[in-house]
Amino acid sequence: ICVCQFRDVRREPMGRNRNGGKTGWTELFFLDEVTALSAGHRPCFFCRRERASDFVQRFGVAYGIAEPRAPQVDKRLHKERLAAGGRAPVVSAEELAGLPDGAMIAEGGNAYAMRGGKALHWSSAGYGDPVGFGDFADRPIRLLTPATTVSVLRQGYEPVWHASAEA
Repeated sequence: ICVCQFRDVRREPMGRNRNGGKTGWTELFFLDEVTALSAGHRPCFFCRRERASDFVQRFGVAYGIAEPRAPQVDKRLHKERLAAGGRAPVVSAEELAGLPDGAMIAEGGNAYAMRGGKALHWSSAGYGDPVGFGDFADRPIRLLTPATTVSVLRQGYEPVWHASAEA
């Protein structure tokens, strides 16, 4: 997960941005860090080194790894990404209260982010009104955020939220 502007670095989206003109990574743009985390990404070590280090260290605490490394995180996240064939686990309405702030769920065609004991309705334009967990009773709910990221969030990682989540 990168910042949109970093120093005077200029990159061509979807371009050949590594040394020697080789393909590097592909820029993807998300509403906020919460959304990017739910898609199975982690903070970038190039432009967000402090946040990336914090994320990886909390991963180590969550999984009992004394000296965690980013490739260990990446390998797990890749397996858990829905786009890589992972399957979003089903959770019950009763389990929602146990999810950490920043975890995202899907119900029907809607997505929600957990924050402060409520579910904030998500859209590409921002977050909407909070919904109580009881409103999800007897509905099939899927956890969008990968299990690895949920574990990191439980260890106290605090993702950056879009301003609309503060309203």
